[in-house]
Amino acid sequence: MQPKQSVEEWNCKGINTFESHGAAWLTAATPISRADTGVAVPLETLIRDELRPLVWSLDPQMRFTARPLEYVHPSGSCTVDRVRLASGRSIDTATEARLLTINGWRKVGQLGIGDRVAIPRWIPAPTRTQEMPDPEVVMLAHMIGDGSCVRRQPIRYASIDEENLAAVTEAAMHFGITPIRDEYAAARVTTLRLPAPYRLTHGRRNPIAKWLDELGLFGLRSYEKFVPERVFGMPTDQVAIFLRHLWATDGSARWDRTGKQARIYYTSTSRRLIDDVSDLLLRLGVHGRIRLVPKAGYRDCWHLTIDGGDNQITFLEDIGAHGTRGITAAECLAELDTMTSNPNVDTVPKEVWNIVRTLLSARKMTHREFQAAMGTKFCGSTMWKHSPSHQRLARAADILEAPELAMLCTDDVFWDRITAITDLGEQPVYSVTVPGTENLIVQGVPVYAGW
Repeated sequence: MQPKQSVEEWNCKGINTFESHGAAWLTAATPISRADTGVAVPLETLIRDELRPLVWSLDPQMRFTARPLEYVHPSGSCTVDRVRLASGRSIDTATEARLLTINGWRKVGQLGIGDRVAIPRWIPAPTRTQEMPDPEVVMLAHMIGDGSCVRRQPIRYASIDEENLAAVTEAAMHFGITPIRDEYAAARVTTLRLPAPYRLTHGRRNPIAKWLDELGLFGLRSYEKFVPERVFGMPTDQVAIFLRHLWATDGSARWDRTGKQARIYYTSTSRRLIDDVSDLLLRLGVHGRIRLVPKAGYRDCWHLTIDGGDNQITFLEDIGAHGTRGITAAECLAELDTMTSNPNVDTVPKEVWNIVRTLLSARKMTHREFQAAMGTKFCGSTMWKHSPSHQRLARAADILEAPELAMLCTDDVFWDRITAITDLGEQPVYSVTVPGTENLIVQGVPVYAGW
């Protein structure tokens, strides 16, 4: 059973209150989310290059802020655990490292299956953004999704969607290329060849091939693809353009009339690409869940699903999809706008009711009076057994005039659920500190990083 945190402690000191001592212990391969460039880089790279960049960190109000990474030092070896979450994310960190729970920072060794920890609800734009020409944003999204750039073969793009073909044709003009259209009636697909606008000689390459090579994508098969670093450094409006066109390739957004719900997902045989897209969605405040969908005789396929009515509406309004999938996405949005969303995806851990009960006692308010004020029928202890939605908790915060509860309704975290903890054995680890806020985002999860 988790120790209870007093209301006064939470109100006065926020997330840094509970057991906040001991620096983060991370492995050399741990990806650190840079706030200056938007890119996640292995800790060993920062050590090797002697970099101490800005990183994303939660302030006492659980809002993301850019803070300098100050101290990185080897700390010997210790037991490392892999913590898997319901969202499909995972983090490898020392058993003694601390993750953020509703009761404050807790050691991984104190956590178990079903416990909930904080992950980002959204990630701000990096402090230094750099635009990419819009035609390159569009071309990159389509080449990652439905393009072929295998070595010693023509660069091609294939689609059955005329709007996608038109988008790639227009984007190719930015590179001085006029696509050649090939119809394959039997396969019901159209292919665009993207030849160089000049004769290729030694040292002179197709401009798209050269560009993709600079981004690290040329020659990769579908299961090897990823989102280049430059995309993470783009302004948020361009990130939305990239995702909109990427979703037009291997994405889906349709209304399930039988289940009466929207089915929104992106698929790939590249787990790295799925992780990258999941991180990019956070720039628009969209939360995705990753799951493996195996099929006998084929490579493993990963699905990135967008669940929850409000979450889906945010995706459809701010991102959507280009072409034919954009039409079905609009149909989804029209259906969702007529329905009452189910808040069971994005909730606050039920342990927050401990704070509510403490407040009720301090204000000499009975449970029956409180539930009446909440507009619910008195149900004894049943209320305390369920995780409240943000809207319901906001109602409680208003009734009790409790800013410490109101903060939990407007913070930047999503409470994910632990599904597995695996012992990875003894490994070398490093101490990392972020002064002031004393935490940083590691593999998409806030980790305590202070003394």
